[in-house]
Amino acid sequence: MKTYLLSLVALSTVFLVSCDSQSSQNTEEVVVVEEIIEEPTIQVLDPVQFEYATEKLGENEYKITFDATIQDGWYVYSSTVEEDGPIPTGIFFDENEALGDLATIEESGELTKDGYDEMFDMYIKKFGHTAQFSQVVKTTDTTTLTGYLEFMTCDSMQCLFPDPIEFTIDAN
Repeated sequence: MKTYLLSLVALSTVFLVSCDSQSSQNTEEVVVVEEIIEEPTIQVLDPVQFEYATEKLGENEYKITFDATIQDGWYVYSSTVEEDGPIPTGIFFDENEALGDLATIEESGELTKDGYDEMFDMYIKKFGHTAQFSQVVKTTDTTTLTGYLEFMTCDSMQCLFPDPIEFTIDAN
């Protein structure tokens, strides 16, 4: 929705002087000029949407899966990116005494590019259109696990650092 501001620019008034040929009097007319100025709009880029689900695999073993839908031209990076590159996609768990072993993050995508990236001047694996990141976690007791998914997304011109995606696993 666009909002418009009505601005009175008439503070810089315009005086028109008209001469009447039949009279030697000058008349002044004041004209008020109004200008409609469009309020600037801020475009919030949100090219990646994540949804997550948890699945109980066995006693005290759970799998959390994050599915990303990525706008054309944008990419999300692998969980295994070398130092000095883009922020790797990572699944992080908050401190919890019942948190046990964590498996390596599994990842896949519809449009996977694995090779030299000019923007970062290094070899990188990245995903376009869709991506999936999952991790198996074991617990030592019944608990509620919390944490977040961190990622970075770039197109050919810019990179974004969206807020982390928080999650909860009810391991009971």
